[in-house]
Amino acid sequence: MKLKKITIITASAAILVLAFALQALAMDFSAEFVEKDGDSVRKGKIYMTGQKSRFEMEGMDEIEVTRADKKVMWIIFPKKRVYVEEEFWGVIPGDIGETGAPKDTGDLSRKDLGYEMVDSYRLKKFLVTVKYNKGETQDQYYEWYRTGFPIPVKMESMNGAVSYEYKKIKTAPQDPSLFNEPKGYKKITIDELEKLEAEWAKDKKK
Repeated sequence: MKLKKITIITASAAILVLAFALQALAMDFSAEFVEKDGDSVRKGKIYMTGQKSRFEMEGMDEIEVTRADKKVMWIIFPKKRVYVEEEFWGVIPGDIGETGAPKDTGDLSRKDLGYEMVDSYRLKKFLVTVKYNKGETQDQYYEWYRTGFPIPVKMESMNGAVSYEYKKIKTAPQDPSLFNEPKGYKKITIDELEKLEAEWAKDKKK
């Protein structure tokens, strides 16, 4: 079993895709984010600096730290004082689509739809069209951009079922310790984690 399948945070494909686009821009920022997938709503925090990221999902007992510079990713369980290290496989550029799954960007184009007010900000809205297989298939979704921030602050599928949004964005240098390998924690394998998760589930039922 790959680690990507056992952590909810890494299922946030749209956020990962856009966050790592900032690596090339060497932009530091922190923000709160909101993911919606049908009736499911998840919130959390993201921290970015260079080729480093940190995701903290609200209500979850795990933290994801990705170090593209070291080609590793750590899934940290603060309450259990353990963490798993996995090779960082990179992020495949993609879109949010109808399912939120990452896809090959293919031939991407944007249509300017003017401005909209979102959370008191005047955002530029685009209809994004991505064509695959030499134009045989395509997907479309919306993006909203804020002046001074180089990636979309909001993405949404055409039917509105899947979306994410950055809120309370702060562009400033981040604390380097946020992206360090945890000290005083036990490093475990995925197989060991699966056994521990089974034990934790039993403990919760008691």
